[in-house]
Amino acid sequence: MSDFKTDLIALLERQVPELRNKIQAGAVDAETPVPYAAYSTPEETAIRTKHGIAGYSITFELSVYHSKMAEVEKLKHRVIKALEAQELGEKWCYYKSSEYAFYPDYNIHGYNLTFRII
Repeated sequence: MSDFKTDLIALLERQVPELRNKIQAGAVDAETPVPYAAYSTPEETAIRTKHGIAGYSITFELSVYHSKMAEVEKLKHRVIKALEAQELGEKWCYYKSSEYAFYPDYNIHGYNLTFRII
């Protein structure tokens, strides 16, 4: 069984080709050419029942960036469309929320997208 992050990134690179080889873990350099994406380490929460742990709910955050507002908005919708209700190994991915940010020092627009993987 492969790691769901590997499956998720491969799926994104197929569905959103402008992000191919531009998705990385953690922080990015201020000189990184747009568009690009960064993801955080997933947070796992146990799903508990009276019989023990039934599985895990994983919160996965992916941020997309572009120098143009209209382009980052397109990226946001393409990423959501690519990942919504997708099977990743034995898990399923669902869009949860997004948050917009503008970074004036770099003239970069971004969306932080949150997905739930169960």
